[in-house]
Amino acid sequence: MKRNALIAACALSAVGLALAQTAPAPTVTDIAANPATPSTLVAAPVAAAATIVPVNTPIRLQLETHLNTRFNTYGDGFAARVMTSVFYQGQEVIPSGAILEGHVVRVKDSRPAASESALMLKPDLLTMPGGQRYVISAVVVQGDAHNPARVNSEGELQEPRGMMATDVHHAEAGIGGGMVGGALLAGAQGAAVGAGVGAAVAAGIWLVRHRHLELNPGSQLTVKLERPLQLTRQ
Repeated sequence: MKRNALIAACALSAVGLALAQTAPAPTVTDIAANPATPSTLVAAPVAAAATIVPVNTPIRLQLETHLNTRFNTYGDGFAARVMTSVFYQGQEVIPSGAILEGHVVRVKDSRPAASESALMLKPDLLTMPGGQRYVISAVVVQGDAHNPARVNSEGELQEPRGMMATDVHHAEAGIGGGMVGGALLAGAQGAAVGAGVGAAVAAGIWLVRHRHLELNPGSQLTVKLERPLQLTRQ
């Protein structure tokens, strides 16, 4: 019995060895490729280049809004168009046609014998022709050469005190009217009296009436930057 069991065990061992020798050799399974290979990575967006327009850069404007110290009050808005392109380091940084918007920060409507009528404007926003918008800080430094208003050190537009050409014209008209009326009533002596009365009336009107500072659409202004202006270029 022991002999037969030993023979059976040897036979089974031989069969197992034969099967092991004939079995196919194991193969290496391919490793799946990483989906985030360099060929499929998306490049990060490049930040837009920025241009810094320095402080004190002048910008010439043409007013689009009618302003008058008689009617305007604090907070009223205004708009102006850039007349001449602004260049910096050989590049156009603010093209003509850009729109500058702002608001009124000071209004004074005075009699010419007392003080100047005055208007102070504060630019707030610059809109490029392409639609880009930038907060801007600037101050008025020059008014229209054809307007008697002048700009003081604070950027305030002022109508000058004292007699102006229009005031002289009104006074002359009053004197002339008084002379004619006096001459009709009392001859040469009446004309002299009438002239004095006319002059007094004209002077009285000049003393009590307000002289309004007025800026019409088309008036030219020049502002300069109070702080550097950062512009982004796509």
